[in-house]
This record gives sequence, C-alpha cells and structure tokens, in this order.
Amino acid sequence: MKKETKEKSLEHIAIGIAKIIGNYADYALLINACDVSSKRYETITGTSGLSTTQNIPQHLRLDGFEMDLQFTNEELVEKYKTDILNRVCENYLIRSISVVDGILEDLYEIILKIEDNLEDNQIEKCVSNAWRNDNLKNYLTNPDGLNLKEPNGMKMTFEETFIRYLELRIIRHAIIHSNGILTEKDYNRLKEYEEKTPNDRKGMALINTPLIDGAKKIVLNINHLLAIRQYLDRFLMYFLKSIRQEITE
Repeated sequence: MKKETKEKSLEHIAIGIAKIIGNYADYALLINACDVSSKRYETITGTSGLSTTQNIPQHLRLDGFEMDLQFTNEELVEKYKTDILNRVCENYLIRSISVVDGILEDLYEIILKIEDNLEDNQIEKCVSNAWRNDNLKNYLTNPDGLNLKEPNGMKMTFEETFIRYLELRIIRHAIIHSNGILTEKDYNRLKEYEEKTPNDRKGMALINTPLIDGAKKIVLNINHLLAIRQYLDRFLMYFLKSIRQEITE
C-alpha cells in the first residue's frame, strides 16, 4: 500500500466514524422530541387536536385534492409513542446504512485512484458496481487487490464482517421496498448469511435476533438503534485498524 493511500484512507474513515456519531445525535434529538410531544399532548387542554395541512400557504398546496389529516390529543399521544417513533427508528437505519455505503464507496474511489491510477470513468464504473458480486470486499481483501488483512487481535474475518453489514443493507431494502416485511428472497439471503456464520457466533446473524419477528417483519426500538450505532462504529473501526497496520511502500 502506498503511503498516500494509507494516509487518505485513515483520514476518510475517521471522518466517516464522526458522521455516524453525528447522525445518531440528530436522531436522538428526534426521539426526545417524540417523548416530549407525547407528554405534552397528554396534559394539554387548550386545543382539540392538530391539523397536518391547516398552516400550509395557499400557493404551496397540492394542485389536486388536498387531504387534511386531523388528530385529537389522544390520537397524538399514541401516534408519537408508536408510529412516529417507529418511523424515526426506520429512518435512522436507512440513513445510517446510506451514510456507511457512501463512506465505503468513497474509500474505494480513493484507493482505486492512488493504487491503480485509473481514469475517472473507470473508477466511476467500479464504484457503481461496488456492491455487486462482492466486488468491493473482493478488491479490498484479495491478493490481486488491496489485500487487506484482519486487524491484529480480531477474531472476525473480513468475510463475516461484510456479512453482518450486508444483512443491514437487506433490512434497509425491506423497510424501503416492502413496508418493513422481508420478502422470501431477502429472508433466504439472510438464511444463507446465517449458514456462513461460524457456529459459535450464529446468534449474531440478524435472522436470529429480535430485529425480525415470526412474521418476517422488521421490529425496531431504541435499543436496536443503539446496537446498530455500536456495530457501525466497530465496522468502520475494523477497516481503520486493518489499514493502519498495513506497511507502506
């Protein structure tokens, strides 16, 4: 690995870890806002509820039929405790995985530009196919690529590290595309990842966690968010430690 590759990669990953921390801080405030709002509507008596469209200026209203949803105070209490809180949790996962996707894709671009001296159009093609056929993982770990090694003292292989992250990408896909319910195809992919997980760590496979219920529905709560935050930090630290131990040319 070239010295420039190592320096820029470490700097980029460190910035990425800071993004993960900052992203959670924003969503922690949103979670707090749900709690505050729920408690407020439990005690408020000066209003009969809330309209979602009443204060939209006329020139910004929909061209067709404008649907006005109105909630009573009692409905708002329940809404903030359940549906809205769940939506915040879902959006945290969606944004977090998208942020890490971007961090790894940009890392791939940095490495390709310095190590392989590729043209911009070649780099763009590689990055756009980063998640197909394990291209990114293979480039980072194969001898004919960057050939990264597992960090010293770490038991988890690169293969398993990527599997855990790919599982979260499947969860994101289910939230966005199938209303938080795993399709048969995605459920089978999670089963395949479980089979690839060492026996002493089968419990770490997402299919064996409370994140997925018996109806194959994604179930998120605040503790799950904290676990995802912790995992993503460790995931990026895995790369940082691996690159840090590399000997430069």
